[in-house]
Amino acid sequence: MQWRMHALLCLLTLTVPGVMRGQQSQPSSNPAPSKAPAKKPPAAAQPAPKPETAPDAQESKTAVLDPEAELQIAVQTAGNDVPALVKNLEAYLVRYPDSPRRVPIYRALMQSELQAHNEKQALEYAEKVIAIQGDDIQTMFLAATILEKIPDDASRTHGLDYDTRLIGLVAKADPESRPQQMSLDDWQAGRNKFTMNLYVLRGRTERDLHKDDDAIKDFTSGFRLQPSAEAALNLGEIAEAGKHSDEAIRQYAMAFFLTGVDPDDNSVDRDTLRLKMGNLWRFTHDSNAGLGDVLLAAFDKDKALAAADKPDAPEYNKGVTDPLQFAMRRVDGGGAVKMAETHGKIVILNFWTTWCTYCQTMESMLAEVRKKFAGRDDVISVTVNADENEGLVAPFLKERKLEGTLVFSDGVDQALHVASIPTIIVLDRAGKIAYRSQGFAPDGFVDAVSGAITKASAASQ
Repeated sequence: MQWRMHALLCLLTLTVPGVMRGQQSQPSSNPAPSKAPAKKPPAAAQPAPKPETAPDAQESKTAVLDPEAELQIAVQTAGNDVPALVKNLEAYLVRYPDSPRRVPIYRALMQSELQAHNEKQALEYAEKVIAIQGDDIQTMFLAATILEKIPDDASRTHGLDYDTRLIGLVAKADPESRPQQMSLDDWQAGRNKFTMNLYVLRGRTERDLHKDDDAIKDFTSGFRLQPSAEAALNLGEIAEAGKHSDEAIRQYAMAFFLTGVDPDDNSVDRDTLRLKMGNLWRFTHDSNAGLGDVLLAAFDKDKALAAADKPDAPEYNKGVTDPLQFAMRRVDGGGAVKMAETHGKIVILNFWTTWCTYCQTMESMLAEVRKKFAGRDDVISVTVNADENEGLVAPFLKERKLEGTLVFSDGVDQALHVASIPTIIVLDRAGKIAYRSQGFAPDGFVDAVSGAITKASAASQ
């Protein structure tokens, strides 16, 4: 409670040089005499004392408080009592309805009413702010969310107007106005997420107003900006209501997956969603068979959408198909490994990723193979990382050691049609595939690879 009150004080940003103005200083009641007093006359000769008169009107004038000082007193005397703060600020506005401080006062009252769960009163103050500052995005968003909860069409229609204005304001936002410490990418990502939330908010309101076609457009627009479990759930519910079961299941599957991915998105209960999806699937397919394929398809689609949102990654070895023409970057940042320089040698390519649980076991078996051909400069071992997120590699290698020359795949995995991890390929002296092992196949692995290397070594160059 105390920090909330402190925030309200900061919101008002009050600075007052003095509490009172116009108060005149009073003369001393015992001024120093200008000369020695005369001798007292005899008692009989002393004049009768004058009756006391009313104080001078100027001296009795009531002091006038400065409006800034009154405002600070109104806040400070409320202490930590929120109802008292509301009462004091409202009384101040009655006294000074055109105060230059009225916008921050409205905001303080709005926050106080929200804290007291008086949303309708908070809405009144929010709309007073908007009437003065029509581009106040934060206050307008608050007003729109409150209006959505009021169960009458007039309020929801009013909220739609705010939603539309907000989408327009955010679209016109100037990236140069972002904080200096914020990167352009972070600013753009934040704007996309906020705009997505606005589309979802407007879509929910349109659903409440039975404007499903408009809602579908908004949920779809929001989802395209940033995949959202809530947008997918709403699209699924609209599809189910329209008897489009396959589309509903597909949207539910996407929502189910996204609910587990985004820790900030708690708008969808995953257990309830699982029941909705499973029930509809059994109703239309008579069993649970095949539902897993739908979930995998949802995963793949989300992955593709995420990749499309990222800036284009640099393409290495674009158009190259011959393995001996590849140049691959070293993981440690050193000079590129040029496969052309391996011509006439046997090359062991070990494709691995940080998420592969079996790669470490395969690595230990490859170590046995390397020992058999140790000292031979015509047998080279290249350890090829195929992670999509290269940033995971350096931390991984701090904890685990891999042998061979460590490089990034840079497209050679695609040229050699590597479809699963781990994959081990042996290239002969001409760069042709002499051996391939895909997936985890430990039985006889060491002998098979060693035999392929020996056979390739014996072949004519």
